[in-house]
Amino acid sequence: MDADVTRTFITNNNIVAIKADKTKDSPDIDALLVKLGNHAKAIPFYAIYPAGKPDKPIVLDGVFGSPDRVMEALRQAVGKTSTAAAPTAKSQDGGT
Repeated sequence: MDADVTRTFITNNNIVAIKADKTKDSPDIDALLVKLGNHAKAIPFYAIYPAGKPDKPIVLDGVFGSPDRVMEALRQAVGKTSTAAAPTAKSQDGGT
C-alpha cells in the first residue's frame, strides 16, 4: 500500500519494494502469483519476503482501507511485530 507510513517504514528498514505491473498479460507474473498461492491470479496481491526466510513469504490480498494489515506484515517480516496487533497477515505456509 502506497502510504506515508509504509514508505517511511520501508525506507527506515532498508526494505526493497518491487512492484509487478499486470496492465498487460504477463506469464511470469501469473506464474509467480500461482506459486504464492494466488491461483486466481487476482490483484492487488502483496508478497513480503522476510530477510533470512525467502522461502516463507507473507502474503496479503485485497484492497485495504488503511495500511494497518500491510504494516503488521512488514513489522513481522523485520522482526518488529506489534504485540497489540491482531493476527491479520498470513504466511504462505498457513501460519499467522
